[in-house]
Amino acid sequence: MSKGNFEKALSELQKMSESIKSQDTDLEGAIKCYEEGMKYYKICNEILETAKQKVETFEGEV
Repeated sequence: MSKGNFEKALSELQKMSESIKSQDTDLEGAIKCYEEGMKYYKICNEILETAKQKVETFEGEV
Protein backbone atom coordinates (compact mmCIF):
# COMPACT_ATOMS: atom_id res chain seq x y z
CA MET A 1 0.00 0.00 0.00
CA SER A 2 1.26 3.47 -0.88
CA LYS A 3 1.94 5.76 2.05
CA GLY A 4 0.11 8.48 0.14
CA ASN A 5 -3.17 6.69 0.47
CA PHE A 6 -4.44 8.09 3.76
CA GLU A 7 -8.06 7.13 3.17
CA LYS A 8 -7.19 3.47 2.56
CA ALA A 9 -4.96 3.29 5.65
CA LEU A 10 -7.61 4.98 7.80
CA SER A 11 -10.27 2.59 6.53
CA GLU A 12 -8.09 -0.41 7.36
CA LEU A 13 -7.35 1.03 10.81
CA GLN A 14 -11.07 1.38 11.45
CA LYS A 15 -11.65 -2.23 10.36
CA MET A 16 -8.97 -3.43 12.78
CA SER A 17 -10.56 -1.41 15.57
CA GLU A 18 -13.99 -2.89 14.89
CA SER A 19 -12.56 -6.40 14.78
CA ILE A 20 -10.93 -5.94 18.18
CA LYS A 21 -14.23 -4.72 19.64
CA SER A 22 -16.16 -7.66 18.19
CA GLN A 23 -17.27 -10.32 20.63
CA ASP A 24 -16.46 -12.92 17.97
CA THR A 25 -12.74 -12.08 18.06
CA ASP A 26 -10.63 -14.27 20.31
CA LEU A 27 -7.46 -13.09 22.07
CA GLU A 28 -5.14 -14.27 19.30
CA GLY A 29 -7.26 -12.52 16.70
CA ALA A 30 -7.38 -9.34 18.76
CA ILE A 31 -3.59 -9.32 19.11
CA LYS A 32 -3.19 -9.81 15.36
CA CYS A 33 -5.66 -6.99 14.66
CA TYR A 34 -3.83 -4.75 17.13
CA GLU A 35 -0.47 -5.36 15.46
CA GLU A 36 -1.96 -4.78 12.02
CA GLY A 37 -3.78 -1.69 13.25
CA MET A 38 -0.56 -0.23 14.60
CA LYS A 39 0.96 -0.47 11.11
CA TYR A 40 -1.94 1.51 9.67
CA TYR A 41 -1.81 3.98 12.56
CA LYS A 42 1.85 4.68 11.80
CA ILE A 43 1.09 5.23 8.11
CA CYS A 44 -1.74 7.65 8.95
CA ASN A 45 0.40 9.45 11.50
CA GLU A 46 3.28 9.88 9.04
CA ILE A 47 0.95 11.30 6.39
CA LEU A 48 -0.61 13.72 8.89
CA GLU A 49 2.81 14.85 10.18
CA THR A 50 3.96 15.52 6.62
CA ALA A 51 0.82 17.53 5.93
CA LYS A 52 1.28 19.48 9.17
CA GLN A 53 4.86 20.36 8.23
CA LYS A 54 3.75 21.54 4.79
CA VAL A 55 1.04 23.76 6.32
CA GLU A 56 3.49 25.22 8.85
CA THR A 57 5.98 25.91 6.06
CA PHE A 58 3.30 27.53 3.95
CA GLU A 59 2.10 29.68 6.87
CA GLY A 60 5.68 30.79 7.47
CA GLU A 61 5.96 31.97 3.88
CA VAL A 62 2.79 34.04 3.97
